[in-house]
Parts: sequence; structure tokens; C-alpha cells
Amino acid sequence: MPKLPRTEKPVFKTDLHPQRSLTRRGARRLVLCVGGVTSSLGLLFWSMGAWPIAGFMGVDVALLSFAFHMNFQAARCGEMIELRRNVLRLTRISVRGEREEFDFQTYWLQVILLPRDEMRHRLILRSHGRDVEIAPFLGEDAKQELAQTLREKLLICRNGATSR
Repeated sequence: MPKLPRTEKPVFKTDLHPQRSLTRRGARRLVLCVGGVTSSLGLLFWSMGAWPIAGFMGVDVALLSFAFHMNFQAARCGEMIELRRNVLRLTRISVRGEREEFDFQTYWLQVILLPRDEMRHRLILRSHGRDVEIAPFLGEDAKQELAQTLREKLLICRNGATSR
């Protein structure tokens, strides 16, 4: 494995994370609003003698809250790509916070977009018979843009330039 020199300035560096359109604060507000509405309806059903319905409405709010919690836990994952003249380092952080690093020599590295199905692609880093999928959480346009950028920056590295 090639070592990543710390004194050399990166040619390209990016942090990739799943996109979340709703913040934690927004999710909290949504759960509180839904909880308020279902509590009001639950009290109405309770007053009419249908008290079991109130409990089931509370379960709905608890499940919604749990779903948001799991969604935000999944958003903790991410990938960091750091490209230097001779080495590309991929650092992957899992949902559990586990860190995994992959180093690739830039001369042999290929960036490949493989079709997964009719609508989606897989972005692969390939070198010496080893394939590593990167950025599975990105949208198609972002994957294509990242692939193009990586290819351009790898070409710069192979030609001996250190930055553009």
C-alpha cells in the first residue's frame, strides 16, 4: 500500500454525505405537530367511549418518531476522498461510526460507472482486480459529476501536475 504523504497538497478533496432535506429541528417540530393533532383526536375518541383508539394513535406518533431517529442515524455515514499525486485515499465511515480506509495508486486507478438497473448506476473505483463502490447514496447527476471530476483529476496526477 502506498503511504499518503501529509506534506503534499491534495489535488482534489471532498466529503460526501447522504442528503437530508429535513433537519433534526424540523423533524422534531413535525412529530410535535402530528402528536398534537393525534392527541386532540385521541381525546375526542376517548370522550366518545372509544378509548383504545387513543392508544393506537399514540403508537403512530411513536413509530413516526422512531422512523426519523433511524433516518438520522443512517445519515451519519459518509465518505471522504482525498487525491494526491500518487495516491487516492477513500475513507468510509459507517452508520455505526466505524472507519475503513482504501488506498489506490493513481496510475492504475479506473473510475467506472456501471449500470445497476435502467435508472441507476454504481460508481466504482477499480485497481489491481479490486472494486470498491463509492457514494451509493448520491443521486445520478451527482455520481456522474463526481466520476467526471475524478477522471479529470486523475489525468492531472498521471501527467505530473500537482494542481489546476
